[in-house]
Order: sequence, then structure tokens, then C-alpha cells
Amino acid sequence: MCRHADRGDRVSVVFLTSGELGLKRLPREEAWAIREREATAAAAELGIAALDFWHGPDWFLAEHIEETAARLREALRRDAAERVYVPHEHESHPDHRAAAAIVRAALRGVESGARPGVLMYEVWTPLAEFDEVEDITPVLRRKLRAVRCYESQLAGFRYDRAVRGLNQYRGALAAHCRYAEVFQTLDVGDGVSSPR
Repeated sequence: MCRHADRGDRVSVVFLTSGELGLKRLPREEAWAIREREATAAAAELGIAALDFWHGPDWFLAEHIEETAARLREALRRDAAERVYVPHEHESHPDHRAAAAIVRAALRGVESGARPGVLMYEVWTPLAEFDEVEDITPVLRRKLRAVRCYESQLAGFRYDRAVRGLNQYRGALAAHCRYAEVFQTLDVGDGVSSPR
């Protein structure tokens, strides 16, 4: 996202959930407020132009694929999205897996020439296969500052250290640089892969 923003691309992010179960001890609306404040601070670090919080049910997005896909289809059309990034479909978190299914459903039936490119990325579970590598060495510090904006989540696990370790591993083995991210193209499932 940093690299896109630095090139002058307009970057917008849709949060399908606000991750309220990451703060189980709090009422849902209070957890939303904290997580959304953290997301807004992280977005400022990354240069993101717009955020949209949809408040889908945390851990249960898989039960709402079609209605969420219809909403996403409209958002992609409205924003004239050229590229979509989504967690990969084999992630351990159920909402991360559901997000890929939602994107696939949103794009199914859209003519391939009008379809944005879709790249899946790693969050908690490394990709077994990938077809694109991006050197993120110049923007890693910004990425880590953005991750550290999620203070409510860092108390239980140092996600910033995990992210840095994964990006260092990908840099060493996939890109021959200090830090990298890897991506896999999402096949929408209608016989035509999304363009890159």
C-alpha cells in the first residue's frame, strides 16, 4: 500500500469486520471504536486515502459471503478499482479465508476486461506458492509503524516482530533483498484469472 500511495495511486481500504473479538472483554461498539481508531492511525502512516468499516460479524464472515460480495461489487465499481489485495484463501483465520471467497464472488460474472487484478497476501499463514514478489525494503519502517498503531493487539503478541521476520525471510529467499512481500493471483473461478 505504501508503494502504491508513493506512486500517487489512490488507495482505499474496506474493513469487512472491525475485529471486535480481538477485544473480547469489551462491548462490541467499544471494541469497534478502539480497533477503528487504530486502523485510522495505521492508514495515516501508509498514505491510505479512504477507509470504510463494514462491521461484518467477526469470525463469521463465511456465513455472509453473497450479501458482502454484492456490497463489495458496488464499492469496486464506484471506486473504479484497478487492483485488489485480499488475504489468501488458506489463511488460518476464518475471516481472512472468507475475504478471498467474498472477492471471488464479487468479481464472478464481471467481464474479464473490466475486472481489477486481484493479489492475495500473507497475514498469519505463509503462502505455499506465490507468483509475484515486491521488494518493500524502502517502506518497511512505515509498515512497522502502521502495525504498531494496533496497540490493543500488540499486548498479547508482537505482530510487528512477526511481520518483520516474515518479510525478512521473503526478502532473503524470494527477492534477494532485505525485506519483501509475496503475492498469489486469485483465480475468480469462471475460467479466467484476474489480470495482474
